[in-house]
Amino acid sequence: MKLKFNFKEMMPLVIALAVLVIAVPVRVAQYLTIIDAKTGFFNEINFSVVLLYVVLGAGLVLGLVIPFLRHKTLKPAPLATKSVGFTVVSLIMAITLIIDSAIQLMNYFDMFTAATGYIGKSVSEYVAMQGGTILMLQAIIGALSAIYFFVSGVTIGLGNSDSSKYKVFALLPTVWCIFKLLYRFKRTISFVNVSDLLLELFCIVFSMMFLFALAQVNSKIDIKEKGDDLMQSVYWKIFGYGIPAAVFALVCFLPRFILLVTGNSDHINSQYNVNVSDLGFAVFAIYTCISALKAKETAIEE
Repeated sequence: MKLKFNFKEMMPLVIALAVLVIAVPVRVAQYLTIIDAKTGFFNEINFSVVLLYVVLGAGLVLGLVIPFLRHKTLKPAPLATKSVGFTVVSLIMAITLIIDSAIQLMNYFDMFTAATGYIGKSVSEYVAMQGGTILMLQAIIGALSAIYFFVSGVTIGLGNSDSSKYKVFALLPTVWCIFKLLYRFKRTISFVNVSDLLLELFCIVFSMMFLFALAQVNSKIDIKEKGDDLMQSVYWKIFGYGIPAAVFALVCFLPRFILLVTGNSDHINSQYNVNVSDLGFAVFAIYTCISALKAKETAIEE
């Protein structure tokens, strides 16, 4: 069967690509010129800062509004049925989650080493003050989420698209995002000056909403009991939350990765390192949105 996509269907993805083409080079330039690597703060607010926020803001609004206005035309359908592609992106997500979880656990144990030279508080108090408990829970939930992505990817690859029996496990990625969010709030916050933190917060919030909507659709959480109307109201969120989340994830990941591979890692603040799960999530979210468009076309033709 030949699948066709019109421009209206692909518009959110086209807008996302345009935002990335502008935002990523701007972020690289900001790291090299106006961001203090020791604090992560802007040394000055120039035109590039305004440009970045205007472009991201416009992309975010359009990314939300377009799917919402078209939500009645989005016919709910299984997002993946015996899909090798979905299996691959799920495994990528699982692997990147395991890598980041391992790094977070190492950072957690490093806190105990750092606490030995800290005067005035016990080791456990120091670790808790630094957000160590939240970081450990984030790492554990991240590893469990990786198992979920692995299992769901393999089962769908084998042709079983019914994930309703994994309802509890389907919520693990959302819980992982919650702990990511809590850990960010343990840092010194300046939303105006620390653009890294603001971008990460947007990424986490939209990732959390996307993953919860995906869990509702795939695992039929609270949907079987309330019917197809709820499914219809949830389905658009796959696009409305997934594409902006992927954009913010790539805006966080790509500039830091470019600095790392070009030998400019000294411009990256130690609290905002390269997180490979950002890349894994972006690949997963974009593929899921494309799969949803294919599922819609398939459902309409049938």
